[in-house]
Amino acid sequence: MELTFGRFVTALRNADVRASPAETLTAFEIVERVGIADKALLKDSLALALAKSRDEKARFDETFERFFALAFRDAPKSSFVRRIDRDAMLTQIRADASPGLAESVANVLDDERDRLALKIHRAAAEVDMHQIKSLREKSLYGRRIGTVLGLDELDAYVEAGGPGTGDARTHEFLRYLRHYFRQQLGDYVDAQYKLHLDPSGKRAIIEAALKSNLDQLPTAYHQDVRRVVEKMAEKLAKDHRRRRKRARRGVLDIKKTLRRNVAYDGALFDLKWRQEKREPGAVFVLCDVSNSVARVARFLLLFLYELTDLLPNIRAFAFSSRLGEVTDTMRERPTETAIEEALFTWGKGNTDYARALADFREICGSDIDQHSTLIVVGDARSNYYDPRVDIFEGLTRRAKQTFWLNPETRDQWHEGDSEMRRYAPYCFRVETCNKLRDIERFADRLLVMAR
Repeated sequence: MELTFGRFVTALRNADVRASPAETLTAFEIVERVGIADKALLKDSLALALAKSRDEKARFDETFERFFALAFRDAPKSSFVRRIDRDAMLTQIRADASPGLAESVANVLDDERDRLALKIHRAAAEVDMHQIKSLREKSLYGRRIGTVLGLDELDAYVEAGGPGTGDARTHEFLRYLRHYFRQQLGDYVDAQYKLHLDPSGKRAIIEAALKSNLDQLPTAYHQDVRRVVEKMAEKLAKDHRRRRKRARRGVLDIKKTLRRNVAYDGALFDLKWRQEKREPGAVFVLCDVSNSVARVARFLLLFLYELTDLLPNIRAFAFSSRLGEVTDTMRERPTETAIEEALFTWGKGNTDYARALADFREICGSDIDQHSTLIVVGDARSNYYDPRVDIFEGLTRRAKQTFWLNPETRDQWHEGDSEMRRYAPYCFRVETCNKLRDIERFADRLLVMAR
């Protein structure tokens, strides 16, 4: 019981149900009190202790059903079973094969799927199925469990022709039996893989999506990737809070320390630290939300607004042709809702960087000073309008530093209507940013400079 329950809690954590050690101990006491005879009662009782939010309860229900589902859920086809002389077959198999294989055949003939399920669970425990680490290992564990169950012996038995006195229908049944075992074993291994490694069934797909360009990410995975972004931002913020805490005392001031410790014959008892006072600067983010850049802008805004406690003076603007500020919307509404509204409101019309830059200069050009950071997210494609590089140059000269994040690769910056080569000389840094890792790396660098 302890081993099974421990693996169940591990499966819950893999499914993003945050079960703490204290909650796990409480849940184990619940199991001891309510028992395992009533499955519905056990499920409801454990859900009260282990699942807190509505989403967690839904994931708990799904994980519980998967974890305690029977192997061999599908009954063998009765059309095969009815045509077999049960007693004659079992007599011959018991004479020619091992007791384990004979017992499995008898279980199938008598439709005793509970006993088959118990055998496969024991075989899985024997080969440490819970230690599966990757998608590639599914076939490996399937073969190992099959060996423990005696399926290799069944394969050899079928290839040898089965019982020497059997008829064609008996041979056909044995071939069907081999297929039935393999199919049920494959379903079981797949279910265990999802429990122990990929609870949602999407992790492998999401990991592949995260390695590809964000503008190629299917809409169906936006919600899942959004959760990944939130976790990455949370980890990044935690790391930088720790660094900032260490940095508050400053660096050791050697001169002051030596002077203050002359009375101690040079023994350094009284350390003095030198601190630099920095005036926090504003961060201005201009996001091109036209169709070609919208997905990258979406995840960058989400990432930055998850870091608002470390970047309190961030102001966001969205544009395709006209530009507008979305800072208040982002702070007053749920982030996902605010981003969707910004994309809908300001993502219309042909992209016009000249008009957007002019609007930005009019709205807050006077707010940019030597402490400000300007970030532009866009492909710099102006639809052959005048890019008004002079406006951009004036803004960058007022700011401390300017970054341009372009979702296109460098070899595309000289093609068609791209004006990136004309904007680039006035930027502190121009980077390709079309993957989630690119956004994380840029946010990390921005937080270092903001300390």
